[in-house]
Amino acid sequence: MKNWYALEIEIARVAETAATTQLWACGTTGIEFSEDSSDFITMRAYFDLAPDLEKVRAGIVHGLKLMDLPETALRGLTSSTVADQDWLAEWKKGYQPLEIGERFMITPSWKIEQVKDSGRIVIQIDPGMAFGTGTHETTRGCLEMLEKFWRGGKLLDAGTGTGILAIAAILLAPGSSVVGFDIDPQAVTVAEENAAINGVADEMVIEVNRLSFYHGSDFDFVVANLTADVIVRHSIDFPQVIKPQGLLVVSGILCEQAESVFSALSLAMFEPVESRIDGEWVTAVLRLQSVH
Repeated sequence: MKNWYALEIEIARVAETAATTQLWACGTTGIEFSEDSSDFITMRAYFDLAPDLEKVRAGIVHGLKLMDLPETALRGLTSSTVADQDWLAEWKKGYQPLEIGERFMITPSWKIEQVKDSGRIVIQIDPGMAFGTGTHETTRGCLEMLEKFWRGGKLLDAGTGTGILAIAAILLAPGSSVVGFDIDPQAVTVAEENAAINGVADEMVIEVNRLSFYHGSDFDFVVANLTADVIVRHSIDFPQVIKPQGLLVVSGILCEQAESVFSALSLAMFEPVESRIDGEWVTAVLRLQSVH
């Protein structure tokens, strides 16, 4: 009987992308998730060959630094050997097509034939690749706000992850100018692959960059599914990339963090348009006021 190799990682929920992108880059064949608490999750990643534990650890720590998160966000990393029990087939059973809002359908690749005639905008994203597969409340909130408020033009997806929001923007408004960026090169690689899988690679730009690079770009719409501290830190940057009366969607904000985030954005001349709560997470749309 074939043996598989597993890495079990306990990590802060806000640092999930640092772990998933590294595991994917190291060749994992699938990742299981369990919810430990509101702050931490456990991931179990499987490999055909024994992974280099220290290489994985170093890669995750590097990802944490890119996200300005402390090394303590990685609470545990252990390895084990497991017998083959057709775990991959069992793992896949847990992922079903997901309807979001009135128009979107997010599906893993092995369910694409099942949903192609659904009448919805179908986005193919496989779990385990990077943060943002559509199942998390923050991604879902951003997709719902895109559906309601995005009508085409110039859009920037800050911290693109899997690229799901940039892909959704193009599919909602073909012919628009859409740019997605991430500070993590591995996330950008995944986003580029997903754009190609969904047939929109030639209609958008996905790149490694930082928000400050886009100063003066006058985007109509910016979506930032990040974390509360990153949003607050970049509150002074957002007005420099959005044209007056342009819209900003922010998420990755826990309910108890919302007041401080909205206060920082108010000082940056943003006024609230709409917000919604999903579980313990807040997603909000704000408009940049004109300066008279």
